[in-house]
Amino acid sequence: PGMTDAHAHVMLEAARRRRADLSECGDATECAAVLAAWAKNSTGSWALGFGFDQTAWPGGAWPDKQDLDAVLPTEPARAEHVSGHACWVNSAALAAANITKDTPDPPGGVIERDSTGEPTGILTDNAMELIDAVLPTPSAAAVDTSFEEVLEACAARGLTGVHDLAALPGDLDYYASKDAAGALTLRLHVFRDAAEHGSPPPLPWANESALVRCRGAKFFADGAMGSWSAAMLEPYSDRNTTGTLVYNLTALTEGVETWAAAGYQVASHAIGDAANRQVLDAYEAAGVTPGNRWRVEHAQIIAPSDLPRFAALGVLPSMQPSHVASDLGYADARLGPRANLSYAWRALKNTSLNLDALPLGSDFPTAGSIPVLLGFHAAVTRCRPDNTPAGGWHPEEKLSSLEALRGYTRDAAVAAFREDELGSLLPGFLADLTVLEQDPVTADPSTVASIRVLGTVVGGVAVFAPADSPLFGTLPRPRVGAAAASPAALAAGAAW
Repeated sequence: PGMTDAHAHVMLEAARRRRADLSECGDATECAAVLAAWAKNSTGSWALGFGFDQTAWPGGAWPDKQDLDAVLPTEPARAEHVSGHACWVNSAALAAANITKDTPDPPGGVIERDSTGEPTGILTDNAMELIDAVLPTPSAAAVDTSFEEVLEACAARGLTGVHDLAALPGDLDYYASKDAAGALTLRLHVFRDAAEHGSPPPLPWANESALVRCRGAKFFADGAMGSWSAAMLEPYSDRNTTGTLVYNLTALTEGVETWAAAGYQVASHAIGDAANRQVLDAYEAAGVTPGNRWRVEHAQIIAPSDLPRFAALGVLPSMQPSHVASDLGYADARLGPRANLSYAWRALKNTSLNLDALPLGSDFPTAGSIPVLLGFHAAVTRCRPDNTPAGGWHPEEKLSSLEALRGYTRDAAVAAFREDELGSLLPGFLADLTVLEQDPVTADPSTVASIRVLGTVVGGVAVFAPADSPLFGTLPRPRVGAAAASPAALAAGAAW
């Protein structure tokens, strides 16, 4: 069946492609140099980068504004953390956003400060919005080009569908314009970012089509482990903080109830064990039933007493195997014994989950990437792409190859209420197909990431078929058109 990424960020991936790639930088100095070099070749007024990861640097500490000031003293600079839950800026950016030592931390966010109270240049979660509010708007041509690159990459890697989590209002306008022009080559199952909408827009969405559907809403309960902002019941083992809860329980419950009453399927980002508990508590207080198929996105660190609650409440854990590959180098030091029940795919599967569904995704571009078979590899090995560590990290939580395949096909369809038309090869189902050179279920798990994609078919249309593919020339090619980005879409692009 066609493979679906059950958790990704399409417009953020497009934005990443318009910025300096910081993912391979080994320290703050190298990051700053890459960003400065990118800025020299950019016509924009800001230096923008994505993907720095201080957890992979010597010492693992946050960088600060002076690192960027040394090479970008006057041009505002913003570098986004690989998790998407923190940004690193220079003094010019702080000044542009009027952030000083007197600026209070916004609810659900933190402005990191030095011993004198001065901002260091690191902002997490909702504090990032202070910077994002003054970012320049991208051009229509830049948005179009980067979006088309995302579609091409998804098709080439075998993805027929994506669950797009936390869409801004303009994103849906943009998808609708592309869909109307025949320029979409991917099914998009969209969840609105609840916090970015004043109230739930009415359902059904007026522009719903065979390729774009919006019936869900997403909340953010906490931040990310890599930025120490995932909310924990007890302090991290390597820093005296418990992270950030974005909402109190009453506010989260009321938000869930409001969007559910409007007919939306609810999903909530929760990484830390405190956030997972809060989301489960809010769902229970809001009267969740298995028929709602409400989701917890990530469900990454779970207290033992909360593990059986997913099945008991009928809540679907939507998980991203690639997070193990990106986090295993520091997770034990950061979590201590709590790492034993983290990224706990097997433990959750063993609790008789609702409809036996464990939908899998990548979270691209935040700590994950588009190639779906990289996630598949992590699911069945608990290893990095180079198959380290030997035997896998906490290998007791591995999935079988068949379970992993179901996670990206049938279970992803279940999580979108579409298992009667997607996720299986059955008569009458939509003709979404991923054609691989080798069966990933019978392949050696250590080699599954290198299996070649020979074709991608969406609704009977070959959206990817290399010249040596058995599909080449046998199926209709997509009709590609051009569509201008709406003003709302471009305004949303500024936030991305």
